[in-house]
Amino acid sequence: MKKLIMFFFFIASASYSQSYDDASEASELCLLAQGSIDDNFINDKDADIALEKILSVIGASKRFILQPCSDINNAVASSYKGLRYILYDKSFMSTIANNSTSWSQLFILAHEVGHHINGHSIDILLAAADIVEPKTLATKKKQELESDEFAGFILGKLGATLEQTSEAINLLASNKDDTYSTHPNKSKRLNAIKIGFNKALGKEQVVYEKKSNLNTAEEYFYRAYEKSVKGHYIGAISDYTKAIEINPNYADAYNNRGNNKDDLV
Repeated sequence: MKKLIMFFFFIASASYSQSYDDASEASELCLLAQGSIDDNFINDKDADIALEKILSVIGASKRFILQPCSDINNAVASSYKGLRYILYDKSFMSTIANNSTSWSQLFILAHEVGHHINGHSIDILLAAADIVEPKTLATKKKQELESDEFAGFILGKLGATLEQTSEAINLLASNKDDTYSTHPNKSKRLNAIKIGFNKALGKEQVVYEKKSNLNTAEEYFYRAYEKSVKGHYIGAISDYTKAIEINPNYADAYNNRGNNKDDLV
């Protein structure tokens, strides 16, 4: 557990089942985060609406779980036991809102979505077990810039000005030497945001999301998960079945569908 907590500290600093039939996995992940990292978005409904806005820009469905998590002073994209999460601290988001506009909150959330869309997040259990190689500082900084570019693109498409798109980084980042930092300095991040923003204006070609059968199966899986958390087991079973039809090797979908069927008895 100590190794997991230390690893999660590493993840949080770098980024701004099994059964999944209830919220226990998300709660466990949140507890790990609370033990290690550094109410208004921000309530849960507002967070969900903001996420839907972000995903609508690229025509994507939600294939990760949005989870409020107090006392982490940040927003974090991570994977845990095969599921992708975005954790966000309501107090942190409210502080951002008090010092800027709602565009800053949206940027932070879009930045974390960018980590998932760009394939940056890794399962913390695999990392803790040394199954995957740790990322170098250069890789982490490159991935932060990719997520900043993605967020710049999203906010540009949603109608923000470049100034509004950049205000979160202007508030949170500095131009100190970033040689030994997991994050690039402010100038580099603002430049990445501008690149994404310009893509939103049609000045450059961009493709952030490609549909595939696997993606569609995951979309059904995550929709089923959300239904099962709310106790809508029949709807969840239906969506797990659709996920299995698309991807017959989807072991977690088989497992969760069976658990939901047991819950109906």
